[in-house]
Amino acid sequence: MFEQLSLNLPHEICKEFRIALTLGYWKNGLQLSDKQRKICEQALFYSESNKTSIMH
Repeated sequence: MFEQLSLNLPHEICKEFRIALTLGYWKNGLQLSDKQRKICEQALFYSESNKTSIMH
């Protein structure tokens, strides 16, 4: 289920995840927890791997 949701994340959500991972906090200033960091990384992994496989 998580993988399927991650494959269909809108571009804007992926962008927010990347920013949060880079800065260590969300746009509202709250710090990114370890659990949130892991979830964002996994979601972006699935999302990016799907885009890569479509291009080939």
